[in-house]
Amino acid sequence: MTRTSHARLAGPQRYSLAEGIIWDDRAGQAVWVDIHNGDIVRDLENPVALHLDTTVGAVALAEDGGLLVAGHRGLIAIAADGAVSRGPDLVGAASRLNDGIVDPQGQFIVGSGAVEGRSDDQVLLRVSPDGTVETLRDGLSLSNGLAYSSDGTLFHVDTWVKTISALRDGEWVTVLDGFEGYPDGITIDADDCLWVALYGTGSVRRYTLDGELLEAVAIDTPEATCVGFLPRGLAITSGAESATDANAGAIFIADVDTTGRPENRWAGSTTTPYWRENR
Repeated sequence: MTRTSHARLAGPQRYSLAEGIIWDDRAGQAVWVDIHNGDIVRDLENPVALHLDTTVGAVALAEDGGLLVAGHRGLIAIAADGAVSRGPDLVGAASRLNDGIVDPQGQFIVGSGAVEGRSDDQVLLRVSPDGTVETLRDGLSLSNGLAYSSDGTLFHVDTWVKTISALRDGEWVTVLDGFEGYPDGITIDADDCLWVALYGTGSVRRYTLDGELLEAVAIDTPEATCVGFLPRGLAITSGAESATDANAGAIFIADVDTTGRPENRWAGSTTTPYWRENR
């Protein structure tokens, strides 16, 4: 039987498109992005925003204490002292960077989406600390959520075609499809189960990696965008792109019977990132 529950509001703040929430175990704070407003936000209890005059698709922790951000078309390094450095474009003018994650080797995996509408020529890239860029997938409709299972398998969402795929033995294999609503952000818990935020439905679903539905969590607004584990509870972000209800853009907390795993950290420097090393 599928377990069902209802998430509660984390606070009064509302965002245009909150996404990519992760837990910074060193700072003891959640960190997330407000994509359209160009903000990196910290601390659910007393949110503090760093504004960047660009869309921000994702934020990742760095080993040196800084942050790595998926900016509009290129990466942005924010050093521990707050210094901001912007890297070269990774995608063309018709695209923007979207969701991203650090892999177990300290590389950044980041995908793209169309600036307007939908185009089926989006990509998923792997960026190494030395600046090497590899294409992991192409021909995507909207590259979105990313997560790693305990054995190092990468899971990836292509939103408009409503699929979640796994990279197994060098091949992408569809593991979940046919969703109600649009799969957006994902995470994998300590029990190796997959949590999926379903944009347009106001719900988050938990599946086994074989696709069995285990749990459903409802939020009080339709645009569920991302999920991420806190030390206590599951954080669920939402958007206010089309939704106009009072809770659109809020962050929610769900009480669940599992936990997450520590975030991988970018192995490159945020003080002297690869695009500045030879200057």
